[in-house]
Amino acid sequence: MDILQLIANGIPAGVMYSLVALCIVLIHNGTNVVHFGYGDQITFAAYLVVIAQTFMGAPLWVAILCSIVFSALFGLFIYLAILAPIRRTPLLVQVIATLAIGTALREGMRAFMGPDPWPFPNLVAPKVFNLDGIFVTSANIAAVVIAVVITVALFVFFKVSKYGQAIIAACENARGASIVGISVTKVFAGIWIVASVIAAISAILMAPVVTLSPDMGLIGIKGFCAAILGGFTSLPGAIVGGILLGLIETAAGFYISTAAKDVVAYGVLIAVVIFRPQGLFGKAQLKKV
Repeated sequence: MDILQLIANGIPAGVMYSLVALCIVLIHNGTNVVHFGYGDQITFAAYLVVIAQTFMGAPLWVAILCSIVFSALFGLFIYLAILAPIRRTPLLVQVIATLAIGTALREGMRAFMGPDPWPFPNLVAPKVFNLDGIFVTSANIAAVVIAVVITVALFVFFKVSKYGQAIIAACENARGASIVGISVTKVFAGIWIVASVIAAISAILMAPVVTLSPDMGLIGIKGFCAAILGGFTSLPGAIVGGILLGLIETAAGFYISTAAKDVVAYGVLIAVVIFRPQGLFGKAQLKKV
């Protein structure tokens, strides 16, 4: 296989990981909590589209809109009802809470929707394009374009808008932000809403490409790996880490075997944690003892 074809195959997977990593890093920077249930939130949003379309007879665009709105409200609920009340507890308690949220979502979907895969509608007509010997699908092109638009919109939002700058300020120094009049509670709630909306959009992009089942949420682990690879405090690092992880997985699947893709990905994670724990774009932090 030509190296350009490997890149064309790896980038779509990479941008999926990048979106997941971006939101995991965003939530972590704002609340200092790693949301291990984020992948299951993505799966839940995909099932919401299926439920609205299959059981309620809604058109696809209405089902997608319902999924985005409900996901935003669900993210707000997670923060206000679960994480905000325990924000002063030890960090381990908050991490366990996110694991419990993810497990409850996954097993709830398994109980009510069954363990078998569900078909998910394509956003675009399935086509394969031959670009000078490089084959790409319409679904992958749509995924990359939408992911790039979301990423650019997020960075413009953080750089230009006052609310985006308030989020950055609260992430860097919550106490200092509150002193100058920024409502940290509202900012953190906004972070969860934004991350949950992106979860719904990610679900709509991923579900037609991968199998929609309760275990689809395992992609959250890949997002976590991408965040570690790029640097867990760096939003640009999350993007680069996701794309690199997608390329590494694709190369491993071709040159070794498809069964080795996950092994190689997690091997890279272990290597990064050992040799460069701050990631590619993160900064090493020194603490006085």
